[in-house]
Amino acid sequence: MFSPSISGSRSPPSRVLVPLGVGIALSLLGDSTLYTVLPKPEIANQAGVTLAMVGILLGVNRIVRLGFNVLSGILFDRFPRRWLMIGSLSIGTLSTVLYAISTGFGSLLIGRILWGAAWSGLWIGGTTVVLDVTDEENRGRLSGQFQMWFFLGIGLSAFLGGLFTDTFGFRNGLWLSALLNGIAVLMWILFLPETRTVRDKNTKVTFRTFDKSFPWRTTIFAAIPTLTIRFVYAGVMASTTILWLTDLFGEHLVLSKVAIPIVSLTGTFVALRAGTSMIGGPLAGFFSDAVGQRWLVITGSITLAAVGMWFMGGSVIFLALLGALIASTSGGGIQALIPALIGDKIDQTHFGRSLGVIYAVGDIGSALGPPLALWLIGFVSVNVIYRFSACLLLVVTCFVLYRAVSELRI
Repeated sequence: MFSPSISGSRSPPSRVLVPLGVGIALSLLGDSTLYTVLPKPEIANQAGVTLAMVGILLGVNRIVRLGFNVLSGILFDRFPRRWLMIGSLSIGTLSTVLYAISTGFGSLLIGRILWGAAWSGLWIGGTTVVLDVTDEENRGRLSGQFQMWFFLGIGLSAFLGGLFTDTFGFRNGLWLSALLNGIAVLMWILFLPETRTVRDKNTKVTFRTFDKSFPWRTTIFAAIPTLTIRFVYAGVMASTTILWLTDLFGEHLVLSKVAIPIVSLTGTFVALRAGTSMIGGPLAGFFSDAVGQRWLVITGSITLAAVGMWFMGGSVIFLALLGALIASTSGGGIQALIPALIGDKIDQTHFGRSLGVIYAVGDIGSALGPPLALWLIGFVSVNVIYRFSACLLLVVTCFVLYRAVSELRI
């Protein structure tokens, strides 16, 4: 067993990205299970909550991250990364255990708050670790690879969450997810290296939380597309996928006389959608590294995302499914390039706090998405909600295009 330590040089990216990515992917099992199955009324009843309560539970972890993100950014700028990451994953494991033993709204709410704290540390810390070991030549590509692990986790955990629920039941499936989370904690203790260098460690002497040197302009510009993408993808789409598929196929999809339950179908589809997102991240990162214009690549990605969401709002099944795959591929690219922008534009000593602010703004969108979407279901169809989302993406495209043109003029 090797003992990671702070050094004056970067760790090789492959030595960092593999254990980091595996741990991030496994950490999502409990959270993705809730998003996949809890909006189903029968399963919500097993958990002792109503559909309205489900909307709150799926959004509250993001509300609390508004504070936890900033705190995590400060901690990751000030202290070594490794044990903060291990602690965050341990809290995430505890949250999954709470989901498994909960019998009503209160205990599930505590679990969701704990997951909010855990994910703030995991995502801001993980992104900071990637920026530690990259430079302008490979930052887009390796940020895309990190996003690939994230979307692999989304897809795998959604698929396994649906499968575990159908096979073992809601609570037993969550216990199995908690066991896999615990294995990930052990793996990080054994294999995750420290990436914070001696130079970074020495900045603690003159550390200021948010002083005049903090890059507010760059941070806010990057936060605007993050806010929109998180609202549409992690908010609206994540909380309504099972309802959208039910509208398309009913309670079962029959293939060759085999009836696939809607819960398993939802998990499978989310896994497929996440697979296309895995392609989008590295692809967008590669192009942005090659052309050196990240805002321009983001503009194209958001435009494609809007087209995909518009197709999803239609009634033609083939076009709706194609639109979902287009939107997912584009979304993966956008989310990979925001951290790369930060890595290019600001000093390493501000990575954690800048990412903390960006993801706090993004979590405003992802927190509002589930309750707003599930509330609107009582007035309009899922299809209408998806087309409203497409229009919102087009509005933000105009801002991103302005930033791309401004960058080209420099």
